[in-house]
Amino acid sequence: MDIKETILKKLSSYDKKVGFDELISGLSQDPADLRHAVGELIGEGKVLSSKKGKLFLPGVFGLYTGRIEVKRMGFAFLLDDEGDIFISADNKKGAMHGDMVAVRLLSSAESDRKREGEVVSIIEEIQRLIVGEVSGKFVIPDDERLDDLYIPQKKLNGAKGGQKVVVTLTKRAQSGQSAEGKVVEILGKAGVSSVEMQSYIRRFGLPESFPEDVEYEARTASERKTNLKNREDFRKQSIYTIDGESAKDLDDAVSVKKLKAGYELGVHIADVTHYVAEGTALDKEAFKRGTSVYLADRVIPMLPEPLSNGACSLTEGKERLALSCIMDIDENGKIQKSRIVESVIRSRHRMTYTDVNTIFEGKDKKLIKKYKDIHGDLLEMKKLAELLRRRREEKGSIDFELEETAFEYDEHGGVIDVRPRQRGDAEKLIEEFMLAANRAVAETYFWRKIPFVYRVHEQPDDEKIKVFAAFYANFGHIKGRVDNIHPKVLQNILKDIKGLPHENIVNQIMLRSLKKAEYSAGCKGHFGLSFSYYCHFTSPIRRYPDLAVHRIIKHDIGGTLTPRYLGTLEEKVDDIARNSSLRERAAMEAERAVDDMKKAEYMKGKEGKTYDGIVSGVLKNVIFVELDNTVEGVIPLSSLQDDYYVYYEKLYCVIGERTRRKVSLGDEMRIRVKSVSVYPPRIEFEPA
Repeated sequence: MDIKETILKKLSSYDKKVGFDELISGLSQDPADLRHAVGELIGEGKVLSSKKGKLFLPGVFGLYTGRIEVKRMGFAFLLDDEGDIFISADNKKGAMHGDMVAVRLLSSAESDRKREGEVVSIIEEIQRLIVGEVSGKFVIPDDERLDDLYIPQKKLNGAKGGQKVVVTLTKRAQSGQSAEGKVVEILGKAGVSSVEMQSYIRRFGLPESFPEDVEYEARTASERKTNLKNREDFRKQSIYTIDGESAKDLDDAVSVKKLKAGYELGVHIADVTHYVAEGTALDKEAFKRGTSVYLADRVIPMLPEPLSNGACSLTEGKERLALSCIMDIDENGKIQKSRIVESVIRSRHRMTYTDVNTIFEGKDKKLIKKYKDIHGDLLEMKKLAELLRRRREEKGSIDFELEETAFEYDEHGGVIDVRPRQRGDAEKLIEEFMLAANRAVAETYFWRKIPFVYRVHEQPDDEKIKVFAAFYANFGHIKGRVDNIHPKVLQNILKDIKGLPHENIVNQIMLRSLKKAEYSAGCKGHFGLSFSYYCHFTSPIRRYPDLAVHRIIKHDIGGTLTPRYLGTLEEKVDDIARNSSLRERAAMEAERAVDDMKKAEYMKGKEGKTYDGIVSGVLKNVIFVELDNTVEGVIPLSSLQDDYYVYYEKLYCVIGERTRRKVSLGDEMRIRVKSVSVYPPRIEFEPA
């Protein structure tokens, strides 16, 4: 039992609040370690501290803890395993989106209503800087989930109406009074493209430049001479990268050999830890960023360019250090054995998805001739990927076919086209190989019983799956148990609706019904993939958890996992998992927000044009419609003049009181573009 479990077990034996000295009485661990562990448990919301410093478990006193999710209308939810707890705008008590809070129930769940609660304390305030537009004495936040901030005249610091500013919070909202803030940076005039992009970068806490000491470390590390002793030499093997045309941070390469009964698959990943030493300024900055962020027209990298696009990137023809996962896979797609080694490789070709997909089509003889040295390998890889995919499907792995957006720009950076990103056999091939390597590495280290960072996706809540089942009844019926559902049941639904107009909508609603994947120090399995063991190993240039996993593996290979290091590693993997999950969510929100802005830029000037779309969302006041090109807009119910429409939440639809006309999620609809606002992005449609 680790130190945190010991504390939680001891606290669970009390039905009162206890002081620290009383809590640790009789425990054998060092008091300093116990105090540190208690501090972490408080930060995680698992232990609460009273104003007098007394400690207690939330559940003992009927409290629930977690991060609050505020919606655009001002109300909020606390996510809980027993079902979400509704919190009205008046009961947030100054808590803001993302804060860790303790909530007390005001009412229990009823047949047609969720449990309702109120915030009793804010455990951790996540909102530090807020970006918005100055309007009179207030700043209107760009994030619609945040309330307006009152700015006293002397704290405007020269900011004027219509300007975008960065505000630091000085006082939380209390007793009907607005939260207060102070302007710390003026970004420029609202509505200017460069200023708006800067607003997103500030809003999501994305650092644009690296500190000087980090840049210096990156330059010197990239020039470091390498010792190839004890590395397996794969430089003469047929190894190559397959990526998108614009990719510069190439962190994975692949190789294949046909065996008598199956294949040997090599997944060779850039050895970033050779250049990013633990505890350096470079490492601390990478941890802080957590991930590279891919905005519509730019990248904010986790590592400086001399490493991300230079020494670490598996460039064609260049000698590169790697961690290689070598797997023997039988003719049924099962991994029979695997090993992970430090290696040196030389990529023969920098292949693109487009070229590999063209080669698979077999029509471009010129291209096939150009890559004749690996043509046979590529065809074997395609067969192997199909084997791996088939085995995953047999086990129930869910493949969400969600449409991602591809943008095309003119020479001035203006958006000239928006369309769904295509996924061909080449993209699917690399995906299968990375999944296989991630799974093999996770399984190895689970059985080695070494502290590790896993990628987990827990079993969904029965209640949310029941809601999804009610929605899916509009299109078909779930064949199988809804409670404690198996991923294969959901996989079969996606097969049933493949190619139908509402395919993307069902994918999205199903995904929303599942829990979010995250990083964890515990191996809890991956529900969506139907894997018992899974981690992220394959992208250390752009994801910190992968970098951490590499570091643990290299300590293991090098025999330096000393008892002392293992003791500190337990704590480190918890911190890495928690921070990486937070940074991943921030990156995803930023990417989604910038995509929405770019889509609005594209639709500006197209007012009056008609398009075909699918109803992608139905709420109390609006209908969302998604076009074939992935652009989404809203139709306010108040703008529908033919009837008064009533919202039916459980049926995901609205129905006209007089005409009984029904508009449901997944319906096809022809629309006309009514108006477009780029800043903030909002596209309004009307039925055509």
